[in-house]
Amino acid sequence: MDLSKDVLLKEIQDLRDENKRLKRQIEELNTRDRLTGLLNRGSLYERLEYEAVRTARGQSYLSLLLIRISDFKGLVEEHGRDTMDVLVKLMSQAITETVRSVDIVGRYEDGGFLLLLPDIQPNKGTVVSERLKKAIDKQISPMGIRIKYSIGVKLYRDEPINELLTEIERLATSSEVEGVGRVHK
Repeated sequence: MDLSKDVLLKEIQDLRDENKRLKRQIEELNTRDRLTGLLNRGSLYERLEYEAVRTARGQSYLSLLLIRISDFKGLVEEHGRDTMDVLVKLMSQAITETVRSVDIVGRYEDGGFLLLLPDIQPNKGTVVSERLKKAIDKQISPMGIRIKYSIGVKLYRDEPINELLTEIERLATSSEVEGVGRVHK
């Protein structure tokens, strides 16, 4: 009887461990973009709120970068969704390999990525954006598809989050309108 009791207790513990693993996996799926594995938009908002509070409390800075592929829908029509999915994955890989481990990268929209750069000097967001442009171009060039993208850079200055996101979107749009490949801050 003790042997069967031990076997049952072991079985129960194994089921508990599997349940915990599955819960962690579900949490991960709910916070990540399925195509790129980056944070999804909802998780980005949560992290942005956290970093904004942390920055406001301390003596550090927070910069945001929005990288947006120009005419994403047109590129999907021209090259197909599968090709554009590969391109987005390559861009996300270039971005994550280029930024620091403390930086937060997420998929903001179909053809857009939002980066949160905590604990960064005020003028370094533009430097990071230039490094990212080179890394992205190098990563996607073997595909033979020439894309245009814009980058907006914004230093957080204790404004409401919705205003901050509106401003970073405006900056990325200005970059696109005034000359693709330019960085606006």
